[in-house]
Amino acid sequence: MKVIIVSFILILSLTFFASSAFAAGPWKGQIIDIETKEPIEGAVVLAVWERVYRTPTGASSYFYEAKETLTDKEGRFEIPSYTPINLVPIISYMRGPLFTIFKPGYGSLTMVLDKYLASVGAEVYEMELSGKRYRLSHGLIEIPPLKTREERLENMPAVSVPYKKQKLLIKLINEERKNLGLGGELKIE
Repeated sequence: MKVIIVSFILILSLTFFASSAFAAGPWKGQIIDIETKEPIEGAVVLAVWERVYRTPTGASSYFYEAKETLTDKEGRFEIPSYTPINLVPIISYMRGPLFTIFKPGYGSLTMVLDKYLASVGAEVYEMELSGKRYRLSHGLIEIPPLKTREERLENMPAVSVPYKKQKLLIKLINEERKNLGLGGELKIE
């Protein structure tokens, strides 16, 4: 009986430590205007983690946690290290962070950016979204200014996590909605 109890405790502790051992971060970077190369102050950077459950019909994901910050006058930001804890790795795993970057008047970006924001180097990557060019390199994210009202309407980020976990993003979305003459402010609950 002692062997069973000790084995169970050992398996439980190894499972816990194995699932929380992938600590990541901090994520640091700078956001600049791709055309002028000037830093962008006051852009929100939101990092979101999900818990993904394995089911017989496929995986289902659910919001787990979010952290957000604003860029400073040099366009720099930092999201501190964060380790989501997964107590039942047999049926679920943690995914993230997925980053959203938004500043009114600029193209928004939502994607996995960890290799660009981690302390290791990354190759320069250029991409086009909605006809606008973005550039990513180690610690540097270059986003395009938007020239027309239509571009700005098309580039508003989706609000997909609890409002109280993305207060800065909602504040900037409301600012952009006001700038564009749209009604119906999003409320932070």
